[in-house]
Amino acid sequence: MVAGCSSGETGAPRPATSNAPATSDSVEPTASKPPRPKEIKLDGIDPCATFTTAQRSELKIDEAQDKALDVLNNEKPAPTCRYHANGKAIFSYNVSLVSGEGIEYWEVDSNLDVDAKTVAGFAAYQYKLSGTSDAYCSYAVDVADKQQLIVQFFPIGEGFTQDQMCQNAAKGAELALATLQTLK
Repeated sequence: MVAGCSSGETGAPRPATSNAPATSDSVEPTASKPPRPKEIKLDGIDPCATFTTAQRSELKIDEAQDKALDVLNNEKPAPTCRYHANGKAIFSYNVSLVSGEGIEYWEVDSNLDVDAKTVAGFAAYQYKLSGTSDAYCSYAVDVADKQQLIVQFFPIGEGFTQDQMCQNAAKGAELALATLQTLK
């Protein structure tokens, strides 16, 4: 199963819905998240405009492809840009602009390790597939009511630790947030 998850497949495993009480591994409820420093509406934004030329250079990205992806596995593809690096280290960032579902989506029991974080003052969740350390790392950032920025970092091949993947996803989320604030 892990090999299938690290094969470059996009999207995220869908959290399982459950009527069972939350476990100690659950993420903190939405009420505890910090207030947004600013509301950033994602409507009408080109996902491939989320990284500037300078940011792409900083991240060593040399290719961008606009392709809607079902990042929540809810049959509602979100506008997404797949940024690829084809140099010595091969990897990709998927930057998705999700409307209709806030970051509360990540607060249910699932097959994911989900940790509450902040990115540039915005509430966020870092998530990755439970039980693996080589598949991917993602950040879901609270940017507006029922809207979230999702930045996924996918290694292609070996060479990245889980910590490096999560640091890269966090950096990508921070850079995308900085750009988004200039677009609105």
